[in-house]
Amino acid sequence: MLSSTLYNCILSLVVYIFLVSPSYAQDNGGLPVEDNEFTQQLWFDFNPSWTVGDGQKFTGNFGYRTIMPKSWHRIIFKAALEKDFEKLIFKRFNHSEKLLFGTGFFILTTKESDEYGSFEIRPFQGYELGINLSPRIVFKQLFRLEERFVFSDAPENEVFGLRFRYQAQVIFNLAGVLFGEGEGFYIPIAIEGFYNLVSASQFNDVIRVTPGLGYQFNPDFKIDGSAAYHYTQQGNDDGLVRTNDIVFRFRIIKTF
Repeated sequence: MLSSTLYNCILSLVVYIFLVSPSYAQDNGGLPVEDNEFTQQLWFDFNPSWTVGDGQKFTGNFGYRTIMPKSWHRIIFKAALEKDFEKLIFKRFNHSEKLLFGTGFFILTTKESDEYGSFEIRPFQGYELGINLSPRIVFKQLFRLEERFVFSDAPENEVFGLRFRYQAQVIFNLAGVLFGEGEGFYIPIAIEGFYNLVSASQFNDVIRVTPGLGYQFNPDFKIDGSAAYHYTQQGNDDGLVRTNDIVFRFRIIKTF
């Protein structure tokens, strides 16, 4: 039963990615396409959260991102309100559901004088469905809609963007194995697809594949790292640029 459920989840995600990816490849209006080599990026995040009662949690994100060789830096601030539900949409099986609403602020700076920085405001709304496949395996699906307001002096700047994101994640929880109760390693593996309803001029991701490894000191304090593959497309009046990015990400997660 477990293997069949997991197989169906993975199969659905693969079909989704194959449907989404061709739409990006064809949606360039006949513009020339430039393929860049693999880049390497570093992401650092601190994710605090506060439980505010009645199944609600206030979450934050303070992040820094850069690329190697260094040509840009990105500073990120996010805040969101999450609300847990036992049975919101689905009623007949054991699961968890969550609604989230928030806003992110993204500041991009560049080192080259002939390039442009930007400031982005990104409100978002999301729904998460979690299913316990076993006592140690959790499968989560996250659906998000994001409105992007990008401000810069670049000639090709597109002020407004709108995109849909779908993420499927499997978490293998090893807490209590070789360690004390509530302490130990966990393995998150995620695949995320993006679909631009309205394309902005910067960071139009298509696919992210993110395997990782984390350690839980207790249920309120975790650290994790991941090495992810990102495929990104950015377009303007001159053509389409496609990049393949290897992203090394490190996070500290703390609930107060």
